[in-house]
Amino acid sequence: RWVVMVPNVIPGERVRVAVFRNFNNYSEADLVTVLEPSPDRVVPHCPLAADCGGCQLQHVSIESQRRWKTTLVQEGLAQYGLTDVTVAPTLGTDQTYGYRSKLTPHYDAPAKQPIGFQKMTSRKIINVETCPIATPAINAKYQQTRQELMSQPSKRKKGATLLFRQGNADDDYVETNHQQPLTTTVRGLNFTYLAGNFFQNNYYVLPLMVEHVLARAVGDDHEQPTMTHLADCYCGSGLFAIAAAPSFATVVGIEINDKAVREAQANAERNGIDHCQFLAASSENIFAEIRDFPRDTTVVVLDPPRKGCSVEFLSQLYDFAPRRIVYMSCDPTTQARDAQGIVAAGYRITSVQPFDLFPQTRHIECLMVLERSPAPGV
Repeated sequence: RWVVMVPNVIPGERVRVAVFRNFNNYSEADLVTVLEPSPDRVVPHCPLAADCGGCQLQHVSIESQRRWKTTLVQEGLAQYGLTDVTVAPTLGTDQTYGYRSKLTPHYDAPAKQPIGFQKMTSRKIINVETCPIATPAINAKYQQTRQELMSQPSKRKKGATLLFRQGNADDDYVETNHQQPLTTTVRGLNFTYLAGNFFQNNYYVLPLMVEHVLARAVGDDHEQPTMTHLADCYCGSGLFAIAAAPSFATVVGIEINDKAVREAQANAERNGIDHCQFLAASSENIFAEIRDFPRDTTVVVLDPPRKGCSVEFLSQLYDFAPRRIVYMSCDPTTQARDAQGIVAAGYRITSVQPFDLFPQTRHIECLMVLERSPAPGV
């Protein structure tokens, strides 16, 4: 059966398309019209939703989006032979528009060229005057900046990527300089970071994610020994390590980015946390730093980049063999790949929880917990 890839459609719909490219085993096509719409189809909030590459799912109801994301995680696990795993329904909040606290529009020189985002099907930039998934404060600052750029000839020989970042929902200040600090409050803790550095961009869902990470790290099985030590790999500005610190005797965070480590150290001091240690090193070297941690009461938290964990890191993780692994991922496929190896090394998956961190888009955050299986006869 021939496969035709078409954007902006929903499984089960009958549509008319125009094929524009053929490959050896599939074709790509544009949607011409929907002949028989799905009951899950809704009217997008954005008039550019069918063309802009920023959102892929505005035409789908939020309930259906989250069911699809749950299914996508299940299919990713099955791809790596992990078929006996229960995936919980995708969690999100009611803030499905106006939630994104960071926006990075682009333009090509001169400045009178379109300012916005790349098209869904090419690298061409389309003109975007406002973005409905961004916060109102960011949209206001973006529109002001757009007017300034469009009214003045650009002095840049090349185009640019703009930055608009808001620290908290109750503060309308928007930072546009990558090197300036911002502070975001999560569950009563203050985290300061450079505006251009990594920090999650949905402060409505983020507290929910942190709550689940902490609950899974501590655990609720009273038959297991109490967890006393936590190692946070890919720790960034210290979000998970600092939030978890009150529940652990010792916490160590590792981050390859020197600036992020300095941010994490300052954040720990700012929040009165004195038993967190943050080190600038690759995560492959973390286990030399925690070799004295008691394996049976140690939790390792993972939050790697989209490519997942390296082979070298996983090999050292297997050798260290902590009691529990709490793995947050922005790519469930690479997470499932890594989980296949971790399970083969003697662990079992105890929970999988997807999060709808970016509604109206295909992106998924997923939290997986793995417990070391007891040795035979234990």
